[in-house]
Amino acid sequence: MKKQVTILSLFLIVSATLFSCKKDTTSVKSRIIGKWTVNKIVVSGNTNELLNGTFNYTANDYLDFKANNDDQVELSLTNQRTIGSFVTSLGNEFNLVFPEGTSYCNISTLSATQLQFTAKIDKTNIVKVYTLTR
Repeated sequence: MKKQVTILSLFLIVSATLFSCKKDTTSVKSRIIGKWTVNKIVVSGNTNELLNGTFNYTANDYLDFKANNDDQVELSLTNQRTIGSFVTSLGNEFNLVFPEGTSYCNISTLSATQLQFTAKIDKTNIVKVYTLTR
Protein backbone atom coordinates (compact mmCIF):
# COMPACT_ATOMS: atom_id res chain seq x y z
CA MET A 1 0.00 0.00 0.00
CA LYS A 2 2.84 2.38 0.88
CA LYS A 3 4.47 1.66 -2.49
CA GLN A 4 1.22 2.51 -4.35
CA VAL A 5 0.85 5.82 -2.47
CA THR A 6 4.46 6.70 -3.31
CA ILE A 7 3.98 5.88 -7.01
CA LEU A 8 0.70 7.83 -7.13
CA SER A 9 2.34 10.84 -5.44
CA LEU A 10 5.27 10.72 -7.85
CA PHE A 11 2.85 10.50 -10.79
CA LEU A 12 0.91 13.55 -9.56
CA ILE A 13 4.10 15.59 -9.12
CA VAL A 14 5.33 14.70 -12.61
CA SER A 15 1.92 15.49 -14.13
CA ALA A 16 1.70 18.84 -12.37
CA THR A 17 5.19 19.76 -13.56
CA LEU A 18 4.49 18.87 -17.17
CA PHE A 19 1.11 20.59 -17.49
CA SER A 20 1.42 23.71 -15.36
CA CYS A 21 2.38 27.31 -16.14
CA LYS A 22 3.04 27.22 -19.85
CA LYS A 23 4.30 30.53 -21.18
CA ASP A 24 1.75 32.48 -23.20
CA THR A 25 3.33 33.24 -26.56
CA THR A 26 0.25 33.62 -28.74
CA SER A 27 -1.88 36.39 -27.22
CA VAL A 28 -1.57 39.96 -28.47
CA LYS A 29 -0.52 41.09 -25.02
CA SER A 30 2.36 38.60 -24.79
CA ARG A 31 3.53 39.51 -28.29
CA ILE A 32 3.57 43.30 -27.78
CA ILE A 33 5.16 43.31 -24.31
CA GLY A 34 8.56 44.96 -24.34
CA LYS A 35 10.31 48.04 -25.69
CA TRP A 36 9.69 49.12 -29.28
CA THR A 37 11.53 51.85 -31.18
CA VAL A 38 9.16 54.41 -32.70
CA ASN A 39 10.19 54.91 -36.33
CA LYS A 40 7.35 57.15 -37.43
CA ILE A 41 3.83 58.27 -36.63
CA VAL A 42 1.48 59.42 -39.38
CA VAL A 43 -1.14 61.80 -37.95
CA SER A 44 -4.38 62.91 -39.59
CA GLY A 45 -7.63 64.51 -38.49
CA ASN A 46 -6.22 67.42 -36.44
CA THR A 47 -8.02 70.72 -36.88
CA ASN A 48 -4.59 72.38 -36.75
CA GLU A 49 -3.07 71.29 -40.06
CA LEU A 50 0.47 71.80 -38.70
CA LEU A 51 -0.10 68.81 -36.40
CA ASN A 52 -1.00 66.49 -39.30
CA GLY A 53 1.59 64.63 -41.36
CA THR A 54 4.39 62.11 -41.04
CA PHE A 55 6.65 62.51 -38.04
CA ASN A 56 9.93 60.54 -38.08
CA TYR A 57 11.74 59.65 -34.88
CA THR A 58 15.17 58.45 -33.78
CA ALA A 59 16.41 55.31 -32.04
CA ASN A 60 15.97 57.13 -28.70
CA ASP A 61 12.19 57.33 -29.13
CA TYR A 62 10.25 54.34 -27.86
CA LEU A 63 6.97 52.80 -26.75
CA ASP A 64 7.47 50.34 -23.88
CA PHE A 65 4.67 47.93 -22.96
CA LYS A 66 5.54 46.93 -19.38
CA ALA A 67 5.14 43.33 -18.22
CA ASN A 68 3.68 44.29 -14.85
CA ASN A 69 0.27 43.79 -13.26
CA ASP A 70 -0.69 47.43 -13.92
CA ASP A 71 -0.34 47.05 -17.72
CA GLN A 72 1.64 50.28 -17.90
CA VAL A 73 2.93 51.69 -21.14
CA GLU A 74 5.63 54.34 -21.47
CA LEU A 75 5.87 56.58 -24.52
CA SER A 76 9.04 58.62 -25.00
CA LEU A 77 9.16 60.98 -28.00
CA THR A 78 11.81 63.70 -28.38
CA ASN A 79 12.73 63.43 -24.68
CA GLN A 80 9.09 63.86 -23.54
CA ARG A 81 8.04 60.84 -21.49
CA THR A 82 4.38 59.94 -20.89
CA ILE A 83 3.10 57.09 -18.72
CA GLY A 84 -0.22 55.44 -19.44
CA SER A 85 -1.79 52.03 -19.55
CA PHE A 86 -2.94 49.53 -22.13
CA VAL A 87 -5.75 47.03 -22.29
CA THR A 88 -5.82 44.19 -24.80
CA SER A 89 -8.97 42.59 -26.11
CA LEU A 90 -9.82 39.77 -28.46
CA GLY A 91 -8.36 39.81 -31.92
CA ASN A 92 -5.87 42.45 -32.99
CA GLU A 93 -7.25 45.27 -30.89
CA PHE A 94 -6.08 47.06 -27.77
CA ASN A 95 -6.56 50.42 -26.05
CA LEU A 96 -3.91 52.92 -25.00
CA VAL A 97 -4.86 55.29 -22.19
CA PHE A 98 -2.73 58.44 -21.94
CA PRO A 99 -3.50 61.89 -20.46
CA GLU A 100 -4.52 63.11 -23.96
CA GLY A 101 -7.26 60.47 -23.99
CA THR A 102 -8.00 56.88 -24.83
CA SER A 103 -6.84 55.55 -28.19
CA TYR A 104 -8.62 52.61 -29.76
CA CYS A 105 -5.93 50.65 -31.59
CA ASN A 106 -6.09 48.08 -34.36
CA ILE A 107 -2.95 46.12 -35.25
CA SER A 108 -2.15 45.79 -38.94
CA THR A 109 1.31 44.18 -38.58
CA LEU A 110 2.74 42.23 -35.65
CA SER A 111 5.89 40.14 -35.84
CA ALA A 112 8.87 39.58 -33.57
CA THR A 113 10.54 42.72 -34.98
CA GLN A 114 7.74 44.92 -36.32
CA LEU A 115 4.53 46.40 -34.94
CA GLN A 116 2.24 48.71 -36.87
CA PHE A 117 -1.11 49.85 -35.56
CA THR A 118 -3.72 52.53 -36.15
CA ALA A 119 -4.92 54.49 -33.11
CA LYS A 120 -8.12 56.56 -33.11
CA ILE A 121 -8.22 59.02 -30.22
CA ASP A 122 -11.57 58.96 -28.41
CA LYS A 123 -14.00 61.88 -28.99
CA THR A 124 -11.82 63.37 -31.76
CA ASN A 125 -11.17 62.81 -35.45
CA ILE A 126 -7.46 62.29 -34.81
CA VAL A 127 -5.99 59.07 -36.21
CA LYS A 128 -2.37 58.05 -35.70
CA VAL A 129 -0.58 55.22 -37.51
CA TYR A 130 2.40 54.02 -35.46
CA THR A 131 5.30 52.16 -37.08
CA LEU A 132 7.56 50.46 -34.50
CA THR A 133 10.50 48.05 -34.61
CA ARG A 134 12.75 46.20 -32.20
